[in-house]
Amino acid sequence: MKAFAVLAATAALIASPALAQSTDGQLSSTSSTGTFDVNVTVVPMVKVSGLDPITLNIDPATIASNFGTTSGRTQFCVYSNVNAAGDYNAQVTGVASGDNGNPYGLTGATTGTILPHTVGYWDNANYSSTGALFMRNSIVRPSITTKNGQARATTLDCTNGGLGGSNASIQVAVRNPVALAALADTYRGTLNVTVSVP
Repeated sequence: MKAFAVLAATAALIASPALAQSTDGQLSSTSSTGTFDVNVTVVPMVKVSGLDPITLNIDPATIASNFGTTSGRTQFCVYSNVNAAGDYNAQVTGVASGDNGNPYGLTGATTGTILPHTVGYWDNANYSSTGALFMRNSIVRPSITTKNGQARATTLDCTNGGLGGSNASIQVAVRNPVALAALADTYRGTLNVTVSVP
């Protein structure tokens, strides 16, 4: 058992990165030079920031002109140093509505009823309704990467590479049939956006 432990420790040492080393200078009447290695490890990191509240008002004029859906968007920044593309996983959680087609819900301040809605996620500040990911509470979308040639965010506020402070967007949408079925009320809720290392 002892021999096995020694062999295992030796194998681990061989497989591990070279340890930092240093050398002493020589005694000299003119100059002496010593050396030392420097090792820096940058761990995988992600951060989401810059999310803004979304406020929607649904009235007869809105219903008549919104092409079937009332929606609002927030643009924000996701930093990831996982790889050159800035990959990350994303999840949006909130109140579940119980409606598979409109999986998220807002709660009426007076009635306590639920207003179902959808959440779309797009890894670009310029939201694309056709390219966005349809989110659900229980789903983590894996390995989201930059779209349309965006540079990876190299600052925590997405101010590099022409990103203009944001490189992702979320759309919250209430479809007209849902809005018309809802009781008159102010519906409120909180969505949690979680980004993680793939």
